[in-house]
Order: sequence, then C-alpha cells, then structure tokens
Amino acid sequence: MNIGEIARRAGVSRSTVSYALSGKRPVSDATRRRIQQVVDELGYRPSASARALANGRTSTLGLVFPPAGNHYTGMQLDFIGSVVEAAAAYDYDVLLSPSGVDSDRSFQRMLGERRVDGAILMEIRLEDDRVDHLTALGFPSVAIGRTADPATGWWVGLDHTALVEACVHHLADLGHRRVAFVNRPEQLLRTGYESAHRGL
Repeated sequence: MNIGEIARRAGVSRSTVSYALSGKRPVSDATRRRIQQVVDELGYRPSASARALANGRTSTLGLVFPPAGNHYTGMQLDFIGSVVEAAAAYDYDVLLSPSGVDSDRSFQRMLGERRVDGAILMEIRLEDDRVDHLTALGFPSVAIGRTADPATGWWVGLDHTALVEACVHHLADLGHRRVAFVNRPEQLLRTGYESAHRGL
C-alpha cells in the first residue's frame, strides 16, 4: 500500500494525497475527507522512515541504559517499562541503546543517524561525557541523575544524601545505634550515611 494507490482510488494526484496527509499545504475539506476515507478503508499507515523524512521527526525517543554487565534491578526494569508506556501514550516509540564504557558505539550511532527526537539517559556519572556531548549538540535530552555540574542540562534525581541521612536518623530515633549500610557503593549515598552516622 502506498500513496500512489490512495491517489488512484481517491481520484487525485500523489502530491495532493501527500499534502492532505502531512498538512503542509492547503487541501479542500471535501478532498481531504475523500482521501481520509480511502486511507481508512485501506488501513494505510505511512512508513516511519517516510514520515520522518517528510516532517523531520522520528516519533521515537532514545532510552540510553547501562549495559547488562550485571543483571538489571527490578527498579531499573520498572523504569524502562514506564518510559515505554508513557511514550506510547503520546504515540512515540522507544529505541533502547546500551551505553557505558564499552558500548558507547550504540549511543553515538543513535545520535549521528538522528534515529531519535530526544534522549533519556539512565545511570548518569558525575563526570559524564554523554551529557556534555548532548548539550554541545543542543540535542533534546534529560538525565536520570546529575553530573558534577547540574546546570549544564535537564535532569531528574533524588537527593540521596538527605534520603540516607533521614533513614539513619529514623533508625537512631528508634534506639538503634549500630546501623549497617547495605547498598551499591555510590558516593552520594555513602556521604549521607557517613554524615548521619557520625552523629549517632
């Protein structure tokens, strides 16, 4: 199924079908309705690549996630699933791209070939070249976590220091004086733990 077949059945030119579908040029209401009726009857859906070429958008978001060197946590999998569901609600697809020390080729290819309209980066490092690169390109992106210079781009994160301090203080208020810290060794979490633990 292509635009030529729609044009033939609607009795219009290919360019008229293209204009009616893209909205780039005016088409009479009667002609637009006739074209839409044929599109609906045939179940026509423009190809993603043709649509991207026509309007300069891919309707795809890139989700840059850490490589699976270690297995993913339930929280990471829930986050990935939530991104996919939220994108679908806005008629966007999600392209998953592993990125880390050994797998940045996928990230570079995704950007270089303009496969996506924007990117979400998981597991940001305090010194993260990917964030700097996206900022330099002016590429729409948001990071989950922050770099050492959070003013350089959009990011969403938790105040891990305050979070862990609150946990330690809560345990201390319950009378506990020997508190163990069991978690991945992240500096932001450790700072909050050590700061609060010194006060016990």
